[in-house]
Amino acid sequence: MKNKPYHHGELRKVLIETGLEFIHQYGEEKLSLRQIAEKCGVSNAAPYAHFKDKDDFINAVQQYMMDSFMDSLVTCTNECRNHSEILSELGVCYVMFFYRNPLYFDFLFSRKNIQIRLSSDNHNNPPFELFRKTAEQILGERGMSEKNIRHKTIAMWSLVHGLSAISAMPGIDVDWESEVRDIINSIDFSEPV
Repeated sequence: MKNKPYHHGELRKVLIETGLEFIHQYGEEKLSLRQIAEKCGVSNAAPYAHFKDKDDFINAVQQYMMDSFMDSLVTCTNECRNHSEILSELGVCYVMFFYRNPLYFDFLFSRKNIQIRLSSDNHNNPPFELFRKTAEQILGERGMSEKNIRHKTIAMWSLVHGLSAISAMPGIDVDWESEVRDIINSIDFSEPV
């Protein structure tokens, strides 16, 4: 990894991105803010202007990943032309995000501070909240009961979350680029439970 140049005011972002690369190469347990500063070509004290300690830095890296994930899902929903396919497209986007960023899956979902509430507001987890609210809207328009909507939402999320975990594993013999949509659409979530 070479030193990363940065523009004034962007050091926080450069530190986070360099930290991501470092974690990917060497693992979180070897992470040191001193080494990240060195990789960025700044003083050892520079990271502490943005992060109070290593834990704060790790939380910022996690938030950066979550924001990237959310941006990906929002782009997907904005670009989906067929309202009836939006849940499927969200699922494809969910899986492909982690397929393309396998480090993110373990890093995001192995943290103790991740909380997901399956039936209430998830302000701490905007990607799941977007998925839950979209499912409630689409399935509600199909006349499903609240109970069925809740069950379908859990089932759909379990499917894409499980596929994401599998896609992040090395050596799985699935062509995710061409097959993920077919895999997701092979399950019929339109019928009531």
